[in-house]
Amino acid sequence: MNLDALETFTKIAEVRSLSAAAKLHGLPKSSLSLKLKQLEADLGTALFLREGRGLELTDAGTELLKHAHQILAACESARSAIAEVRDDVAGTLRIGSTGEFGTAFNAQMLYAFRQHYPLVKLDLVFFSPDVLFTPDRLQSFDAIISWDETGDDGHAWQTLSMATFGLFASPDYIARSGLPLGPGDLADHRGVLYRHAVGPQSWRLQRGGEVVDLLPRSDFMSNDYWTVKYFAVAGEGIAYLPKFFAHIECERGHLVPLMSDWESDEKRIEIRLTRPKFVSRKTAAFVEFCKRYFSAGFRFQGPRYYVETVLGANGHREEPSQ
Repeated sequence: MNLDALETFTKIAEVRSLSAAAKLHGLPKSSLSLKLKQLEADLGTALFLREGRGLELTDAGTELLKHAHQILAACESARSAIAEVRDDVAGTLRIGSTGEFGTAFNAQMLYAFRQHYPLVKLDLVFFSPDVLFTPDRLQSFDAIISWDETGDDGHAWQTLSMATFGLFASPDYIARSGLPLGPGDLADHRGVLYRHAVGPQSWRLQRGGEVVDLLPRSDFMSNDYWTVKYFAVAGEGIAYLPKFFAHIECERGHLVPLMSDWESDEKRIEIRLTRPKFVSRKTAAFVEFCKRYFSAGFRFQGPRYYVETVLGANGHREEPSQ
């Protein structure tokens, strides 16, 4: 059985679509299709059935998937073991992550890690928590990074850092709509909301012993914080964002922190080891690096992403419609 074809099968099975798997992993759709056909020919059976616009596993495909992750994990463990004999931090590190802050968080941290460990190849996949934490999915990764998702499930969680949320808006929005001084003023303002799977995220804020939980009127919601921040910079409303995530925009004057004495409780940034009884050298190096990354003295050297002011086609600032 060809291991490349087997890995292709697991990638397609993850998303139940050739097109989606090609897009997710940056591979040609034709290449995935060819390797799948080779695997089906080798096994003498179909592994997927087409259902509408997607694919469903056949009984044979379901049975193969049970073994595929174990086979691929065993192969990677062998590669890692050989690398450790050579005393190298090397091999492919597979990271799963909830995707709230992919560009400004995971990308930066993984880039910094690669500067220290250039022999490690990275495979980063974003999923929503309800998909990411299924038992068969966990076996696909060496480690999982998530936000405030700790569960009493027996897995080895470690807290990397803590973050707090606050409110932010653009100078243009404040000029048009006024500056809220406290929670009572927010009823007169629009929000740009983050959307959870079950609905919009409320703004839970506290000051001393006071706690408020607000859900403002909104014309825009998204399950991606980068998009929420973009619309806030464009002047579409107030956004509830982690303070680190809005730091550069505030430095450059594209966003302004509001009601700075009100903030959320602390949210955990965590890492889960999927195979805590066998931690490879590369995984251990990654965990230790993540801890250093969040330490007070760490200085990031690399590209950083931020949202600039929104410009129109003529190069002049576009004033959002009211």
